[in-house]
Amino acid sequence: MDTTMLFTERSIWTMIHGVVLGGGALMALAAAMFSLWAMRTTDAPAGLAPDPRVHRESRYLAGLMVFTAVLLWLTVIVGTYVSFPPYRATPPEGLTDLRQYPRALIMSSPGTRWLHSFAMEIKEHTPWIAAMLATAVAFVSVQYRSILLRERRLRNMAMTLLVICFALVAFIALLGTFINKVAPVE
Repeated sequence: MDTTMLFTERSIWTMIHGVVLGGGALMALAAAMFSLWAMRTTDAPAGLAPDPRVHRESRYLAGLMVFTAVLLWLTVIVGTYVSFPPYRATPPEGLTDLRQYPRALIMSSPGTRWLHSFAMEIKEHTPWIAAMLATAVAFVSVQYRSILLRERRLRNMAMTLLVICFALVAFIALLGTFINKVAPVE
């Protein structure tokens, strides 16, 4: 490998996965939670016509929820199919410089072995759950647009799923930071 190269293809994909898509998904989740809370309206009686402002806001909220779900799915897909395979690569027999083989590097030290057995296992499976939860909220926000802003139970359900999703993604990002600190992708 040419050591004068500032960025490699692997490091660029890692940055796209973690910073651009993952960071963008975290910001979109925060925006979605804030918007859902800020756009809420009081529970309206059943016979009342919806306020035109609520209809417009519900369109914006639905678009934000769909955008958030798409960002999460892109993060998961890029992480699973682009960033993860180089992590799992097996080094050739007898190689002592394991910098190009993050899993082997992490597993080579008892002090960092937990990063693979705990952190990486969490990172392999939990993002799929977060993307599915975001998709469920996006579906509800598109299907029940203005009702979502008017009905407290539906809003609370959506907010709960978003909070769980945000917590999962933030925890996964923290684990990714730990892994990349010990075994940076070069």
